[in-house]
Amino acid sequence: MPHKVPFSFDGVEHSALLLVEGIDDARFFNAYLNRGLGIIAVQIVRVGGNPGFRPFLSQGLRNASGLANLRRLGIVTDADTDATAAFQRVRNALADAGFPAPRRVWQKAQSDDLSVAIAVLPDGSAPGDLEGLCLRSIAGAPLTACVDEYIACARAAGQEISEPNKTRLHTYLAAAGNQPGLRIGEAAEAGVWDWQSPAFDQVRQFLLDLAGP
Repeated sequence: MPHKVPFSFDGVEHSALLLVEGIDDARFFNAYLNRGLGIIAVQIVRVGGNPGFRPFLSQGLRNASGLANLRRLGIVTDADTDATAAFQRVRNALADAGFPAPRRVWQKAQSDDLSVAIAVLPDGSAPGDLEGLCLRSIAGAPLTACVDEYIACARAAGQEISEPNKTRLHTYLAAAGNQPGLRIGEAAEAGVWDWQSPAFDQVRQFLLDLAGP
C-alpha cells in the first residue's frame, strides 16, 4: 500500500471534517484535538492555503466518497491583513459549491444533515494568523520581553521584519526549550502550548462543536 501523505484526502472518513490551509496548521490542530481535548474522531485535511478552499470544496469534497456520512464541517483560515475578506472568500466558496454558508465567523450554518462553521484566526475580526493566536497564549510570559528586545535590536540594526508574528514566535520557541527550530505544529506536538489559555477559548469551543456529542 502506498504511503499516505499526512492530512491528504482520499474521501470522507468521519462524520466531522476540519479543513485547514497547510501542513503546519494541520499538525497544530491535530495536536490540539488529540492532546488538548482528547478527541480523535475528526478528519483533518490541508487544502494548500486560502485559495485552496474553493477547488477543494467544489471538486474534491463535493465529489468525494463518503460525503453522505458527513455531518459537521469546520474550516479554519488566517485573517492575514483582512479578517472580513478572508471569511467572505471561504463563505463564497462554500455557497458556490452548494454547502451551507455561515453568515458570521464562528457561527454555524445548518442544512438538514450538515452543519458548517468557519474560524478566522486569530479571533475572527483582527488581522493576523495562527502564529498571532499562539503569541496571545504566551503574552506576559517572561521570555516575551526578551523576544521584544531581540526584535527591537534587529530593527535598530537595519533588519526589515516582514513577518513579525512568525519572527516573534520562532524567536520564542528557539529560546523556550531544548528544540530550537520547531515549527508551530511541531511545537504543539511537543506540548509547548498551554491549551487552557484564554487565548484559545474561541478555537476550543469551535473544535468541541465540530467534534459533536
